[in-house]
Amino acid sequence: MIQSTYTARSGLIAQQQRMDIIANNMANLSTTAYKAVRADFKDALYQTMTRPVQPQDGLNLQKGTGVLLGATTRDFTQGTPQMTGGALDLMLSGDGFFTVQDIDGETVYTRDGTFALSAQEGGTFLVTGDGRYVLNKNGQPIDIKDASTADLSIQADGTIWNTAKGEELGQLGIFTFVNRQGLLARSGNRFEATDSSGEAIKSTATVRQGYLESSNVDLAGEMVRMIRASRVFSLTSRALTTADQMDSEANQIRR
Repeated sequence: MIQSTYTARSGLIAQQQRMDIIANNMANLSTTAYKAVRADFKDALYQTMTRPVQPQDGLNLQKGTGVLLGATTRDFTQGTPQMTGGALDLMLSGDGFFTVQDIDGETVYTRDGTFALSAQEGGTFLVTGDGRYVLNKNGQPIDIKDASTADLSIQADGTIWNTAKGEELGQLGIFTFVNRQGLLARSGNRFEATDSSGEAIKSTATVRQGYLESSNVDLAGEMVRMIRASRVFSLTSRALTTADQMDSEANQIRR
């Protein structure tokens, strides 16, 4: 009896986690270059299966009597290009990430190319929308010197030019990873390299100036998954209620 209660309980927790992931995807429908996340589940509470008639030596057969959130898989499919015409709105076509210095000094990676200029005492630097330094291919902040936004031309390989003076100002650091699923998601639509992702390697992605990458969340698909999760949650809660009633009946039995 208790096993059925635990099994139903694990199902309720799993579907609640699934709903949380779906809600987060839908909330980021308009977030530039956001990548949707999918929940993957696995059996839980493994028990060794025995065969009374036949010995199990070496078979090691097991069965699961519950469910757990096994992993979250991120969909790195490229979003739809959106033309903005902004000189500092950049989009990557292909597999790659812009390099950014996070507030703690760590190097992180993003597909969001909504950039701006920040005038400081040491120069005028290319930054993200929330003020983080955008880094060049050598991992250094990009100083555009006295160039105005209208004078900046960014080539497909990420090279930044001051067209008014014909001067090269640097090249964007664009990298990718052998295992993108191993990246650790951080706040602000950014990712951090891990041992699972491997070290950053040079990317062949091309830059499109005046465009931004839209979120790749499929609203219709998320709605379908939400309805499925809601129905499974309802059925599992009914199973939990039934298990509780069965336990109650068993406790009231008198010998």
